Parts: sequence; C-alpha cells; structure tokens
Amino acid sequence: RVSGWRETGGGASWVERWSGTTWREEEAVQVGYRQRATPTTTMRALLRVGCGGSARGRHLCTSSGAALAHARLREQLASVKQQLRSLETAHPELRESRDGLEDELKTLVAANPDLRSERHASDAFAPPKLHHINVVSREVTGLLEFYRDVLRMDEMPIEMFPRTGMTAAGAGSDVPISFTTDGHMQMHLATRDLGVAFRSGEAINPIGVGPIGHIAFRTDDIDAFKRHLDAHGVQYADYGTRFARDWHQIFFLDPEGVIIEVHAVLR
Repeated sequence: RVSGWRETGGGASWVERWSGTTWREEEAVQVGYRQRATPTTTMRALLRVGCGGSARGRHLCTSSGAALAHARLREQLASVKQQLRSLETAHPELRESRDGLEDELKTLVAANPDLRSERHASDAFAPPKLHHINVVSREVTGLLEFYRDVLRMDEMPIEMFPRTGMTAAGAGSDVPISFTTDGHMQMHLATRDLGVAFRSGEAINPIGVGPIGHIAFRTDDIDAFKRHLDAHGVQYADYGTRFARDWHQIFFLDPEGVIIEVHAVLR
C-alpha cells in the first residue's frame, strides 16, 4: 500500500492506494514528501535510462524485453570498439592518449593488487569473454521453445546476425538457426549440418556433433589471439567470415575434445 500527500484542485490531500513491488522514488517538492510510484511509472523510467530516449529504443524494450535490448547494444558496442581501433591506426595521437590512460590504470592496479590480476597484462588482446553456447539438433523448433518459453530467454531477431550463407566454393551453411539471450550471454540453436567441414576444407565442424556444438568466446583482436594459440601449439580451423558476415571466427579443441570458438567483430 502506498500513501502520501497528493495535490488536488482544492489543495493537498492524503491518499492511499495499492501498488506493485517494483518502486521508484520521486520528490514531491510541494510537501517535501518522498512518494513511491507505480510499476508502470517505474518501467517508463527504466526505459528512458536503459534504452535511450529515442522512439526506436523505447519500442525495442517494450516489444522484445530489456534483455534483448541489452544484447543488441552489446553487439553495437563491439562494432564501435572495432571502429575505434581503426581510428587509432589512422590517428596515432589517439593511441598515445589511450596508452597514457592504460599506464595510469596499471599504476593504480600496482598500488591496489586486489583490483585485477596482472597475469594477462602483457597480452595484445583482451581476455576472451563467454559470448554464446551453440546447441545443435535435427530441428531447432523444440530447442527454441525450450530456451524461450521454459528458461524465459528472449528470442533475438535473425537480422542481428547477418550470415554469409553458402558461397560459390561451398563454404558456410544455410541451415535454420535461432538465437536467444538472457541479456548477458546467448544461446545459438543450430540445425545439424554434417557437411560443413568437408565443404570448407577444415578439420573441425562446429555444428556437426551435438548436442553441444561449441562454446564461443569473444576477443577484441583475432589476429593477436591466433598468434597466442600458435605460441601455445594449439591448432585451429580458421573459418574467417564463412558463417557470420561481421565476425571472424576460429575453432579449436579443448583437452577433452570440446569445440571452442573465439571470434572478433569486424564491423
């Protein structure tokens, strides 16, 4: 139950009403009373903060859920980071500024060792972060219904993942695939395609053996990460952009034979 002073035509009156369990406080300036708002008002405020002020951003949150909006923004952010790296190449002064800031961060970490381990400080790439898990099946309808309806993940529009498709040389794959997200990581639900490795001339088929096709991580510099794998003697299949138009993907095996993907956003 919510109670507080409310302004009316004849002055201020004390009112009480029921409301939900999600609250946002706002200042009632006239009487100096902090009142609680309805969940509807709360959601509108969250949309303004979390989805931007544009009509498109608000529509995205209201129609597909905040988790989907979060996943879309993460994809866009990765693309912007790639553009920033391109700008640094063309404008060395930007790189110098970045290096100066990174030196300041390293100094801060050195003085406060609990902030971040220094074990990877010399790497030329950011430590890969979990991006998605790929599950393969003879058909993906049942998988999509499970992850969307039972685990309550948001289905992601296929337009968010431009695919290269089957090329003249027979590489890539056009099998049906669906995508879901919890707002942090994604599930890529693919139809099994046993011919990918044969058509592509690669040793690893990332959507051929299931139920787990592969586990995928994202890095910011795929070339630096490939050099890192070479230094550790890890062999990998370099699929480039055969599957995804905007991602450079490589695949390799962990010690137990699980297929690992690492990719970087190209644009």
